[in-house]
Amino acid sequence: MIRVFKFGGALLKDASGIERMASIVEEFSCERLIIVVSAIGKTTNALENLLSLAINNSDELASEYFKLKSFHINLILSLPIENKDELIQNIELTFRNLWDNLNQDYQNYYFSYDQIVSFGELLSGKIINFRLAQKKLEVKEVSASSIIITNNNYTDASVNWQKTTDKISQIIQPVLDAHKIVVTQGFLGGDDNGNTTTLGREGSDFTAAIIGSILKADEIVIWKDVPGLMNADPNLFDKAIKLNKISYHEAIELAFYGASVIHPKTIQPLQENKLTLQVRSFYDLQSAPSVISDETSQDDAIPKIIIKKNQTLLSISSRYMEFIEEENLYQIFKTFSKHKIHINLMQNSAISFSVIFNKNEKKFLPLIEELSANYYTKYNNGLTLLTLRHYDEQMLTRYTTGKKILLEQKNRTTVQLLYK
Repeated sequence: MIRVFKFGGALLKDASGIERMASIVEEFSCERLIIVVSAIGKTTNALENLLSLAINNSDELASEYFKLKSFHINLILSLPIENKDELIQNIELTFRNLWDNLNQDYQNYYFSYDQIVSFGELLSGKIINFRLAQKKLEVKEVSASSIIITNNNYTDASVNWQKTTDKISQIIQPVLDAHKIVVTQGFLGGDDNGNTTTLGREGSDFTAAIIGSILKADEIVIWKDVPGLMNADPNLFDKAIKLNKISYHEAIELAFYGASVIHPKTIQPLQENKLTLQVRSFYDLQSAPSVISDETSQDDAIPKIIIKKNQTLLSISSRYMEFIEEENLYQIFKTFSKHKIHINLMQNSAISFSVIFNKNEKKFLPLIEELSANYYTKYNNGLTLLTLRHYDEQMLTRYTTGKKILLEQKNRTTVQLLYK
């Protein structure tokens, strides 16, 4: 039996989380295991901040760098392991490499982003591999950039499936055949020139799906700090309900609307290979997992509520009161793609085209500047996008009463409302 386990950074944020992960791996160590890990805690955010400070030649760069380094060293010191000096030396070497990368030229932001942010998973992989080895488990760390081969679309790279299949067969399969546990980094890949790439949103889940689908794994599990997939964010709704089963299609729909479930990229290879995906509780191993499969019978049994805050509504209109036609839309979509901005909702009228997307200051201002060269633009920030799936009228009334609705879209199964 082959199992693929993915552990997110929120689960590994401290010594107790790492110890719990190690105990789970130990419990299943009689099976062939691939462990996919994300960056620890808020490391990805910290690395994004370091990149921004480096680009802007900020005086805060060194202090923030040492803060992140100290966090990882202190984490290691808090672990109940021997030979900590060996691991600390390895981590310090990795941080020296990070410092060298932070002091490179930044001619291509997206390339630089992938080279810097990838250090989060590299650090996590080293720490997790070392901890599992200390438990006397037979483990081998495999670099994700050596097995997940992609193009060079940095920050959202596409997988070359044939090359990736060949690499996984050549590199991972022999390790499993030797009854060793594989530890690898989520989110990361490598292009044909040996440069590190990243796989975009929820990239670590995607890594687990890539490896699991190629190896035809018997079990693919995403471990979470919640009971399973929920019908709403439990941090916002105290009566959120666990979803025991949903279909591939429903999971993709929920992800499209912005639910913190599983990204469509993760679902697609599983659906193609008819592999189920389990979402299990990290803190309650006895609870039944949520299962994503081809079964659709329970998709509409429980309404789903999705809230996306900090949204921008941008309206684009012709300077000459002309229709927004196909050529205009082509240019507009091309501009959004260039600036790597994902559109959450769109609506058009005769002479204007409105889009809603997540606010990102770094991307937003260049987008507006480019669009304004050919169109009139006006926008509102700080909005909320509410999506109700498999709703009824009573539910719709409950969530819209007292709100100023700026935009609405509705079909038989889903309504989306943008409000202040």
